[in-house]
Amino acid sequence: MGDEPSIALIVLDTLRADSFDEHFDWLPGVQFTNAWSTTHWTAPAHASLFTGRYASEVGVTITSQAFDRHATRLPELLQDRGYRTRAFSCNVNISEQLGWHHGFDEFDGGWRLRGLGEDVFDWDEFIADHRSDGPERYVRALWRCVDGDCDTVQSLRQGALMKLRDMGLKGRHPDDGAAEFLEYVRERSWNDDPEFLFTNLMEAHLPYDPPDEYRTYPDEEPPHFDSVKATLGEPSADPDRIATAYDDAVRYLSDIYRDIYRELAEEFDYVVTLADHGEALGEYGAWQHGGGLHPPVTRVPLVVSAPGPNADDRTPNADGEERATRDALANLLDVHATVLDLAEIQSEHRRGESLRPLLSGDPVAPEPRSNALLEYHGISKRRALALEDDGYDVAPVDRERYGIATAGCYYFEGIFEDRLLGDCDQATLESELERLLADLETRDGLDETDLSGLESQLEDLGYL
Repeated sequence: MGDEPSIALIVLDTLRADSFDEHFDWLPGVQFTNAWSTTHWTAPAHASLFTGRYASEVGVTITSQAFDRHATRLPELLQDRGYRTRAFSCNVNISEQLGWHHGFDEFDGGWRLRGLGEDVFDWDEFIADHRSDGPERYVRALWRCVDGDCDTVQSLRQGALMKLRDMGLKGRHPDDGAAEFLEYVRERSWNDDPEFLFTNLMEAHLPYDPPDEYRTYPDEEPPHFDSVKATLGEPSADPDRIATAYDDAVRYLSDIYRDIYRELAEEFDYVVTLADHGEALGEYGAWQHGGGLHPPVTRVPLVVSAPGPNADDRTPNADGEERATRDALANLLDVHATVLDLAEIQSEHRRGESLRPLLSGDPVAPEPRSNALLEYHGISKRRALALEDDGYDVAPVDRERYGIATAGCYYFEGIFEDRLLGDCDQATLESELERLLADLETRDGLDETDLSGLESQLEDLGYL
C-alpha cells in the first residue's frame, strides 16, 4: 500500500440502529451512537454520502434519482488523489442506469443489477403487462427472448432464475447479493496503490428474505405489504410477522457481514460501516421508510474500524477485540468529510465535519456538529396517482417535511402531527430548523429519469 490508507465504505441498506446494536456487537471500531441520516431513503442518502451536501443541493429527490451533473462525487475526488475506486451495489437505486458509476474504475453489482442490462429481456415489465394472459404468456416471452433484440442466453437465464426464486427455489441467488459480494472480495487482487471500495448490501431491506435456516417461519412466504398504505392505514400483513421477518434478515446480514469484514480487514486500513437509513416497524404508526422522518428510519448505525496492516493508535481497539463509543452528534455528511480527511483530501464544498479526531479520543478534538438537518421530499407522482386510484388521501405523505437532530433531542414534522423527542424547547428547535432551511443552496434536479427496466423492481421495493 502507498502512503494513503485504503478505505472501504460499506452501506448496510435499511439497517436500524437498535437492530445493529442487538446483532452486530462483534464489529470492532469506534461507534458513533448518535448518528443520523440526512433523509429517509436510498438515493438522496447516498447523494449526501457522495457529495457532502444535502440531497436537495445536488438535485437528488423523489422525482430525480440521477445526480446533478455539476456535483463532484467522492470517488472522483479519490481518483484524483491516486486511488483505485471500485463499487459493488446490490441496489437498483445505486446503479449505472441511474448514473452512480461515475468516478469508479470498476462498477459491479449483484444479481438485481445484472438483470438491468440493456440487452436483457425485461421480464418484470412483461409479467406486469401480461398477468391476465394465462400460461401462454410464457411461450410468448420465450419467443421474444429468442426473436427480440436482446441477449438470448442471458435473458433466458435471468427468467429461469426469477421463476425459481418465485417458486421458493433460490437457485444461484441465496440472498440479496451479500454472498456474491463476499466472493467478489475474496477473488479480487487488491493493488499496492490505495484502494477505495464502496458497497451497498440489501439483506435488511424488503422483502426480508434470508436463507431458510434464518427464517423463523421457513415454510411461509416473506410478508408482503405496501409501506405507504400501511402508514396511512394498516399493514396487510401481521405486524409481529413483519417485525420477525425483519429481525431474521438482520441476523443473517450480521453473520455474513462478519465473514465479509474478516476479508476486508486483511486488505483495508479503514472499514466504515453504516446504514443509509433505517426502517419503521409500526412505531408512530409508520412502516418501512417511505412515509416520513420517524426516528427508527433516520437514526443510523455508524462504526469506523481500523483493522488493516497500517493500523496504529488511530482507534483504541485496533486489535479488533473491543468497540469504543462516541456520543458526539454525526450524520452522513460527516462520513463524507471523514473519508476525505483519511485520504488527506481538501474540499471546499462539503458541509460535513470530519470524525477523524474523535477516532483516537483526542482530548483536544474539535467540537462536533451541534445539529443535523433531515429532508423528506414526498412521494413520486406515479405513486401518488396509484394511491389516489385506490382511494387513499395522499396529502399526508405527499409534501416536503423536515427534521432536526441535536445532541439530545430530535424534532420532526410528522405525517399527522409534529413530534419532539427529548428535553428541549420546541420553539428553539423550530427556529434553528428555519435557519438551516434558509441556508440550503437548493438546485432543481434533472428531468425525471427514464426508469425503463427499473420501474417494476423499484415498485417492489416500495419506491414507486
